[in-house]
Amino acid sequence: MYKKVAEERLPTLKKYSDMAPPGAPHVSHEVKMDTEYRSTEDPDRIVPPDQRSKAYRYGPQLVPVSKEVEDALKLKTEKGVKLIGFTSASNILRLNSLSLIVHK
Repeated sequence: MYKKVAEERLPTLKKYSDMAPPGAPHVSHEVKMDTEYRSTEDPDRIVPPDQRSKAYRYGPQLVPVSKEVEDALKLKTEKGVKLIGFTSASNILRLNSLSLIVHK
């Protein structure tokens, strides 16, 4: 079976560069981003990843949060449904159970 029509998709918004020479083999024209973090005291020093810490903005200031505190504050949930209790079908008003099918 073949499609007769197909949805037209917009081109991706990836960064593209024309700086590569036109005849060079294996040219992809993709731009790869590289981020460097520098120290505020010494702008010439690059901060390695193990010395960086995560911080959240709280008003005009940044509040640093350690990995241990962030893990402790994460919401830990379980998949599934828990049954809290039972009731008799006579306790449920008919207008509340229009979409609910009750079997006796």
